[in-house]
Amino acid sequence: MGKLFSSKSFTLIELLVVIGILAVLTATVILIINPMEYLRQTRDVTRMNDLGQINQALTVLESQGVTYFGTANTVYVSIPDNASSTCGSLGLPTLPPSYSYHCVTASNLQNINGTGWISVDFTQSPALAFSNLPIDPTNTTSTSLYYTYIPGGSWKLFAIVESNKYKPVAQNDGGTVSDAYEKGSNLTLGSTILLSGWIRVPGDSTFGTSDFWVMKYDAKCVQASNNTPLTSPDTGYHTYSNSSQPCTGSSYYIASTSGGYPIVNIDQPTSASYCISIGAHLITNNEWQTITWNVQNIASNWKNGVIGSTEALGGGLYRGNSNSLLAMDGSDPLSGTNTRTLTLSNGSVVWDMAGNVWEWINNTIIGNNEPTTASPGFTYRQFTAITNWGTMTQQTAGPLNSAWNSAQGIGQILSDGTASNNTTYGFLRGGPWNYSTFAGVEALNLMGTPPTVAAIAGFRCAR
Repeated sequence: MGKLFSSKSFTLIELLVVIGILAVLTATVILIINPMEYLRQTRDVTRMNDLGQINQALTVLESQGVTYFGTANTVYVSIPDNASSTCGSLGLPTLPPSYSYHCVTASNLQNINGTGWISVDFTQSPALAFSNLPIDPTNTTSTSLYYTYIPGGSWKLFAIVESNKYKPVAQNDGGTVSDAYEKGSNLTLGSTILLSGWIRVPGDSTFGTSDFWVMKYDAKCVQASNNTPLTSPDTGYHTYSNSSQPCTGSSYYIASTSGGYPIVNIDQPTSASYCISIGAHLITNNEWQTITWNVQNIASNWKNGVIGSTEALGGGLYRGNSNSLLAMDGSDPLSGTNTRTLTLSNGSVVWDMAGNVWEWINNTIIGNNEPTTASPGFTYRQFTAITNWGTMTQQTAGPLNSAWNSAQGIGQILSDGTASNNTTYGFLRGGPWNYSTFAGVEALNLMGTPPTVAAIAGFRCAR
């Protein structure tokens, strides 16, 4: 009778060979499972190392008595511009009136003698860890992936992180930009500009979107002279009346910030122009759906932690400030059903997409092409009741699961579909502070024409 096991043992060399093969296979499996995330992590490690080296060199220079670290209120970026020293050819986000960009040519970009993208002479430092000034591994405007340096008696360096692995590092580095890794002697510098208050959104092929950035909060108006978010002129509902004082010119700028009241009394075209003025665009319906489908698939965004649960059974998706008498700034997240924050799969947190003010979307539709039922006419409808989607589809208008409706806290749709209605309407999404179960991340209002202004309608930008 044969033996079940051989008495022969593995030699040490054979064991090492097996272990080596398993290590290679493991690494290969990781790359196959999520190669893009692995590449993002690699680039993020480079970013953190680069900024650490630059920060160390600046710290040594400071200890040697060097006092010049660049011009205050200037934003230095690692992207070259051969045509403009203020980066006018790059299409960077518009800065508040008191700030300006600084760029150098491609041939000087990585110089360390004060003529590079950071105008500091690093050759004075004996501890210099680089012979060429580091630049971001991607270094393009369109991705927002480039290095930024801001001086002002002290300094701050930051770079946006891409990977899920290093997102917590960025969120806990003591800086003001939740999606950026920040180093420096003063991490509050530039806290009201650039991507502070913006979050990165994972793209979704369902909607044809790549990764993009969106305002973390409803658009607010900021006083340029002191970078203070405004609460006046107030409509009486804790919203900023843009029709009373337009948020334009050298005295004001729009921003994504927790303070201040949401801008309202603004129509769709003006909302779009305001977004363009800061190098962004009014959020599109595909981008909105990319965000809302993402958050619907995260259990922590449901009141009882169960995806698809209903409010009647203690669950439902958070639907923000929708049971109130007034709008709110971003200082109180609320709780329970009316929790105002929603978390994305990459850990980013967005405010007030499910209630607070309606938000203009950069899309329009003809009334007779709107989703409807067998009985057309403007009214609120459950998404599950729609029998004719018109030129839209359940996917472009409705929730992640076609069986969900306002019972799950997603809101309802206000639409017409009358055959004789040839009027053009803009998209409004999310719902305002007093719409209860009509509000939610999928709430869609197709009754407002693009020139409409209302004390309950604001906007949000993306880039």
